[in-house]
Amino acid sequence: MHRITRSACLFQAMVILLMMFTLNSARAAELAGHIIMVKGDVTAQAADGSSRNLKRRDEIYPSDTIRTGTGSRVQIRFIDNALLALQENSQLSIHAYQQADADGKGGKVLMELVEGGFRTLTGSIGKGNKEAYRVDTPVASIGIRGTLYSALLAKGQLMAGVWKGGITLSSDQGDFNLGQNADFNFGVLGNTGFQGMLEAPQALDNADSDVMPDSMSTTGSENPDGSTPPPGTATTSPATTVLNNTSGDNKVPPPLDQDADSGHEDTLKEAGNLIDNTPPDGGDGGDGGDGGPVITSPDLRLSSEEFTAFLTSTSVGSIIVNGKAIPVSAFRDERGEPVFVSVDDNNGIDITRYSGTTDSTLLPEMADIAGIEWGIWNGSAEAPVSQLLEESSLVVTAVESPVMWVIANPALEGNIPTSGSVYFGGTQALGTDSKGNALLSASGNFDLDFATGIVSNGFLSADYADGSGSQSIGGNFWNADFTGTIRAGGANGKNTALVQMQFGTGYHGESSALDAVASQFSGVLVAPSGGVFAGSFNLIDMDGNSAAGIVVWPQQVRTGQF
Repeated sequence: MHRITRSACLFQAMVILLMMFTLNSARAAELAGHIIMVKGDVTAQAADGSSRNLKRRDEIYPSDTIRTGTGSRVQIRFIDNALLALQENSQLSIHAYQQADADGKGGKVLMELVEGGFRTLTGSIGKGNKEAYRVDTPVASIGIRGTLYSALLAKGQLMAGVWKGGITLSSDQGDFNLGQNADFNFGVLGNTGFQGMLEAPQALDNADSDVMPDSMSTTGSENPDGSTPPPGTATTSPATTVLNNTSGDNKVPPPLDQDADSGHEDTLKEAGNLIDNTPPDGGDGGDGGDGGPVITSPDLRLSSEEFTAFLTSTSVGSIIVNGKAIPVSAFRDERGEPVFVSVDDNNGIDITRYSGTTDSTLLPEMADIAGIEWGIWNGSAEAPVSQLLEESSLVVTAVESPVMWVIANPALEGNIPTSGSVYFGGTQALGTDSKGNALLSASGNFDLDFATGIVSNGFLSADYADGSGSQSIGGNFWNADFTGTIRAGGANGKNTALVQMQFGTGYHGESSALDAVASQFSGVLVAPSGGVFAGSFNLIDMDGNSAAGIVVWPQQVRTGQF
C-alpha cells in the first residue's frame, strides 16, 4: 500500500494497472487498440497469417493488418486515445504501437497505409517527440506535428489534408508541409510532383469516397505562364495564389459516421476526452450475453470473467484500509459486490474484496447525476475483508479494521471545465476512528478554480463518538484546513477528475495538533461535468490517533458557472 502523496494520479494508476496485467507473461500479444465501430466486412490478419473478422470492442495488436471491403469501414481507438477511421477498400498495417515509459521515452507509432484512405485524430504518442510517429505509404511517409488529418491513396498519388495541426509528407522528391505554419492545408503528391491546395478536394472531404477524380491530377499543374513546374514544386492555380492562414485550425470535417445506429462515440471529435466509457454490447461476445468477449485472466487472483469486468469497468474511487486512503479502480464480481484494484509502492497490484454482503448506499440526491455509491465493510471470521497483495498468488491477508469505500464514474477530461470558479461543500459523510468510534457528523468545503486547477480555502470538520456512543464535546472533534490541485502531476497543465489535497494546520480535540504530513485526503470529480466531489480522508494527530471518513460534496456556484 502507499500514501496518496507519493502515488501517481488516479488515471495514471489505472494505466499502470492495465500495463501490469497485460505485461504478464501469460499475455498473448501487446495491445494496440480496440475497435469502436464496424460496418460491413472488416478483417485483421496477424503476423502468423491467421485472419479474424472484426467486431465492436475487439482488440487490435501490433503486427495486425486491417482490411476493409467494399462499402465497409472501421473506427479504431488506440491505446494513446488516438482515433482512426479506415475507409472502404483500404489496407492498414500496424507495425508498432507502443506507449512511452514513465520517463517519456520509448513511445512509438509506425503504421503503413497500403491502399485506400483514413482520417485520424492523433493521440499522445508523438506529441513530445515528433519522430515517434510515422505512417508510411507507397508514395511518401507522413509525420505529424499534433493533428487531425486525412490521407487517401488513389491512382498512384497520395492526397492529404490537415484540419488541425500540421503534417509533413516526406518522399524522394522532398519534404512538403501542410497545415500549421505552411502555405497549404491540402495537397496531392505523386510522381509528377506536389500540388498544394487551399480548399479540401471533394475526394478527401468525403469520408466515404475512395476515388480521386481524374481532374485532380491536372488541376493547377501548370504555372501561370503555361510551363510545367519541376517535381517537388508547390503550385496553385492563378485563382488561388493567396497564402493559407497559418493558424493550423481549419474547419473540422463532418463526422466520419453519421448513420443513426453508429452512436455518438463514432464522431471523430476535434477535442474532448477520447476514453471509451460506453458499456459493452450485450450478447455479441460469447460470454453468456452480459457484454463483450471474455478475456483469459493473466493473474490467478482474478477469474477470466472478473478480469474482463475489470478491463471494461469505468468505476473509480477511494478506499480507506489499514489507516490509509487509497485511489482505486473498481469492478463487480459475479455476486454484484465491488472488488477494488490499487497500486502499491512498488507498482505492484493489490486486490481488496469482501466475502460478505455489502450494505452499501446509493446516495439518493446524487444518484441521478453521479451514481455515487459508498459503504463500510465490517469483516468477520465468517465473512472477512481480505487483500491479495502478491501477483498471481492466492495468499490472503486479512484486514482486521473496517474498510470504507466510495465509487463512482469520474468526469471525463474533455467535460471538465477550463474556466470558472466553483465552491464545493456539504455534510454527506460516513466514517470511523482508530478506536472504532463512529463518525457522527461532518462538514467541509473548498473552492476550485478550473482555469488554474487550484483548490483553495479548504476546510474539513468531523465529530466522532467518544466511546460511549454519545456525541463528544471537543474531545473527539477533528478539524483541518487544506489546499490541493486537479492538475495531474502538476506539470502537464491539464485538468483531471482526480483531486489531490494537502493538509495544513489542524487539531484533534483541544490539545493534539494534526500531523499534516501523515494525514491524507483525495477524491474524484464525478457527474458529467465534475459537479460532485467524492473523496476519502484519513486524519492522524501527533499522538498517533487517527480518524477516517468518506465525504460527498456537491458543487455550489459562486463566482463562475459551467
